[in-house]
Amino acid sequence: MTVEQLCIKLLDMPAVSHRAIVSTSGFTNGAVAKASAHGVELFMMKRWDKPRETLAQLGVPVLANSSSHLLCWVDWSIQLTAPDGPRTFTYDNSAPLFASDGSPHRQFGTLTEYLDALLLRSTEILFPLEPARTISRTFPLQSLPEDDALEVSPAWPHTHTLDVEADDVFLNLNNQLARLTTVTITGRLQWQSRKRELEYHVLEQIPNGEPFAGAALAEWGTPDGKMLAWVFAPGSRTVGIHTIQLQAKHRHAIRNLKIPLPDRAP
Repeated sequence: MTVEQLCIKLLDMPAVSHRAIVSTSGFTNGAVAKASAHGVELFMMKRWDKPRETLAQLGVPVLANSSSHLLCWVDWSIQLTAPDGPRTFTYDNSAPLFASDGSPHRQFGTLTEYLDALLLRSTEILFPLEPARTISRTFPLQSLPEDDALEVSPAWPHTHTLDVEADDVFLNLNNQLARLTTVTITGRLQWQSRKRELEYHVLEQIPNGEPFAGAALAEWGTPDGKMLAWVFAPGSRTVGIHTIQLQAKHRHAIRNLKIPLPDRAP
C-alpha cells in the first residue's frame, strides 16, 4: 500500500484523532509531499546511536543501565499427579498435551511448555514469601567467574506443590486421557540478577528530523509476555510506570514480526 493510499484510508477513519504513518526505511520526496497535502504526519523509526544528546533535546533523563532481579529454580525435578492414570508413569516432555475433550491443549502444546510456565508460576508465588525475602535482604549477590554479567545468591532447598486442576491439562496415558491435578517441584531456589543491555530507538519527524519520541529497550528476563514501561514526558517531573500483559495472540504476532532497521553508522 502506497503512502497516498494509507493517507486516504486514515482520512476515512474519523475516530482517529492523530493521523500519522511510521516507516523504518524512510520516505521518498513524493511520499512526503503527498502526506503533507493530506495532513498526515510522517515518522521514521531508527536505531538511536546518540541517546544522551537526543534525550537532552527532549528534556528526558537517560537510563544509565538496566538489570533484572529474579527468583529462579535451579537443579529442579518435577513430580506429576494424575489420579485417573496409572499409579506410576513417565511422560515424554515433547509429547502433546490435551484438553478434556481430547483436542490439543490451546495454551500449552507440550509438557516442556507447560513445565516452563509452572516454574515461572511457582516463583511468582514464592518470591514475596519466606525464606526468599530473608535471603534477598541478608546475602549479597556474588558474581560468577564464567559470567560476570550474572550475580547470584546462595541457593537453598525447597519443595513447592501447585494445584493445577484448573489448567485443564490432560496426558495421554495408556491411550486414555488423565487430568493433571497437582505438580510438585523439588530443587533449589536462587536469586539471580543479570545486567541487561539497553537498546535505544528514536522516532523522528519527517522531513525536519526532529525527535518525536524515544525508547530504551531491555529484556524483561522472563518469557511471560509482560512488558514494563517507564514513561517520561518532556518538561515534566512525573514518571509513569506501567505493566503491560500481552495476550498469547500478541506474543505470537511479535515473534513473527520482522522490522528491518538501518545498519549502524561505522
